Amino acid sequence: MMQTQGAQREDLTAVVAELKSQIFQLNDTVLHLENLLWKRDEEEEKKKEKATSSCCSVLDPVGSVQLISVPGIEPRWVLCDACGAGTGWIVIQHRFDGSLNFYRDWNAYRNGFGFYNGEFFIGLELLHRLTKSRPFELYVELVDFNNHMFHAQYDSFLVGSEEEKYMLKSLGTYTGNAGDSLKYNLYDKFSTYDNDNDGWSRGNCANYYASGWWFNWDANSNLNGRYFKSGEQNVKGIWLYTLKRYYSLKSVKMLIRPKYTLF
Repeated sequence: MMQTQGAQREDLTAVVAELKSQIFQLNDTVLHLENLLWKRDEEEEKKKEKATSSCCSVLDPVGSVQLISVPGIEPRWVLCDACGAGTGWIVIQHRFDGSLNFYRDWNAYRNGFGFYNGEFFIGLELLHRLTKSRPFELYVELVDFNNHMFHAQYDSFLVGSEEEKYMLKSLGTYTGNAGDSLKYNLYDKFSTYDNDNDGWSRGNCANYYASGWWFNWDANSNLNGRYFKSGEQNVKGIWLYTLKRYYSLKSVKMLIRPKYTLF
């Protein structure tokens, strides 16, 4: 009997020791997680402190990724670039090799997709919040398969909210040599294959043109269309009607910049 009680006591002692060990391990885990949370909060604060501007600076290196402040949401990384109109531009869309599918749903266009070192679309919600915060201009750079360059520039670019279906609310004055096709998209709502906001009663332009874009009952541009590597005439391609009608372009880049900047 005494041996049995002694054995039981040893067993209980071992269990207690194991439980204490597990408690110590749990305490270490909790401390580690608290430290990770503290570091994350500290990094977020540093990001907010670093993101002091809502735009790219003319001093930012061309092709660099910079953190900017955005009204109402967390700071975002954006690709800064230059174009024929100078430096300080944020790239909002880039097509050049067909590696990325742009025939996507509403959520994808709202949030953005792709990568800054390849093809991408920055996202409608970010576009809305940036262009609502201050006056922005838009620059569209286009290249055909003969490597001829064209551009269209607008001095007052504004995208509405999601409640407004990200309507193209303003373009301002046009300058350039690509033609003013985008003026026909003014006041059009954005449409995707799963969110039809165009004026075409018999169908969905986003389905017909295989893209997400500002459509009414027809299209005069389709810069998010399919990529065709031969430069063919195709309504589902990447085209600007005033520039060779439905000729599918080799590359397109869309950029925005605050209209009034002080550096």
